[in-house]
Amino acid sequence: MTLLNLGLAAAVAALATCVDAATTVAVIEIGSGGVARRTTTSSSKTSIQAVSSFWNSMHDVDNGEKKRRAKSLQYPGMTVVPDLFKRADGGVAIGITGSGVDLTAMPSVSSLLGENSVGSFRLSGSQGSALMEKAGRVNDIVDSSVLGSSIEKKAKAAASGNKLGSVSVSVDNKESAIAVDKDVSKTLSSLQQYASETGSTVVVHLVVEEEDDFPRRRLEDQEDEDQDEEEGDDDGNGDNDGNQNSNEKTIFQIQYFNVVLWTSVALVVLLMFTIGLTIAMPLEPDTLLFGESAKMVGE
Repeated sequence: MTLLNLGLAAAVAALATCVDAATTVAVIEIGSGGVARRTTTSSSKTSIQAVSSFWNSMHDVDNGEKKRRAKSLQYPGMTVVPDLFKRADGGVAIGITGSGVDLTAMPSVSSLLGENSVGSFRLSGSQGSALMEKAGRVNDIVDSSVLGSSIEKKAKAAASGNKLGSVSVSVDNKESAIAVDKDVSKTLSSLQQYASETGSTVVVHLVVEEEDDFPRRRLEDQEDEDQDEEEGDDDGNGDNDGNQNSNEKTIFQIQYFNVVLWTSVALVVLLMFTIGLTIAMPLEPDTLLFGESAKMVGE
C-alpha cells in the first residue's frame, strides 16, 4: 500500500511539473521599417482575437469577409501597434509548430523572438494553428525542405498590395528544427535584399509554439508577474528602480496627439477667419429691393 501511495505521489508530481505550451508571435520589419511601433505596455500576454486585430490593422487580411471601408481597430493594451502614417507594403505570417520545436537548437529563431524584433505577443497554450487560420483563407502547410521558397513567394506576392500571406511548418525532431532555423534565417536575408532593392517594407509575423520549460520563458513570465505587481503597488507611476514609465510617450501617441492638435488649430483659425469676414462685410443698400420699392412708389 505504501509503495502504491508513493507511485501515485510520484505520478502526481510528474503531472504537476510537466511543461505547458506557449505561443510567441514576434513582429519583424524587413526593409526600410518604421511601420510598427513598440508601446510602453509592460506585459506581452494577449489573446488570439487581439493578435488577429493587430494583423487586420496592419494589413489587408483576406479572410473571406467583405472588404473593409475603414481601417480595422486594434485591441488596446498591446505591446506593438501599426504606425499612424506609414503602412507596410506586405506581410507574411510564418507558423512553426510541433513537438520538436527546441529554441536551444534554433538560435536564429530564438534571436528573432527576442532582441531582433520590434516586439512580441505571448499566448498561453498551443495556439499556433488557430492563429494561422486568422492570417487569411489560404494557409500553406509545407515541408521543411520547401519552407524557404514558400516564405519568399508568399512575401513577394503580399507586397503587391499590403496583403498578409501565411506559411506553416511542423517540426518533429531536432534535425527538423535545425533545418527550419537555417531556412528562416536564409529566407529573411533574401527578403532583406529584395526589400532594399525595391524600397519596400515587409513585416514578418513569426508564430512559434514552444514548451514552457525553457529558462528564458520562465524568466519572462516571472518578469511579467513582477511588473504587474509593481504597477499595482505604485499605481502605474514606475518600477522598483524609480523609472517613470507612465511619462514616456510612444511614437504612435505623439503622432496621434499632433494630428488632433493641429487639426483643431486649423479648424479654430478657419472659424475665426469666417467670423471676421462676416463682421467686416460692408453694409450696402440692396439695389434690387430698393429698386422694386421705388417702382411701386412711383406707380
